[in-house]
Amino acid sequence: MKKVDSENFDTIVNTTRGPYLLKFGSTTCGPCQMMIPVLEKLAAENPDFPIYDIDTHESPELAEHFNIRSVPTMFFCEDRQVIMDLNGLTPYKDLQYIIDNINDPHLREYGEFKVDKKKDNFIPFLILGIIVFVLLLILI
Repeated sequence: MKKVDSENFDTIVNTTRGPYLLKFGSTTCGPCQMMIPVLEKLAAENPDFPIYDIDTHESPELAEHFNIRSVPTMFFCEDRQVIMDLNGLTPYKDLQYIIDNINDPHLREYGEFKVDKKKDNFIPFLILGIIVFVLLLILI
């Protein structure tokens, strides 16, 4: 994880090729401190995926620019465009999943992963149950 502040932000972001992660946090924030080992593991497992740490107290103008309302807040970005944002504690497996699927077309367009909804079978089974119950009542 590389520390970024208002002075070097433009240089770092403009020279970064490909997707990267911006993590906004604070040294006084408990959840932010809990995310540090998670992000360090993520950085170690993905050495070619840049992860930048921005302290909101040291760089309030960056926090304002990104409209940070709570920390930790993370943005997956590419070419100065936000691909996906996350707020609060986020498990390692979720962050790794995003990195592994960062080029998913649906994610790129909508900022979220497409979830195939399973068909809800509650009503058909309820009707079938009622029919069976009525038939049993008639036969008995």
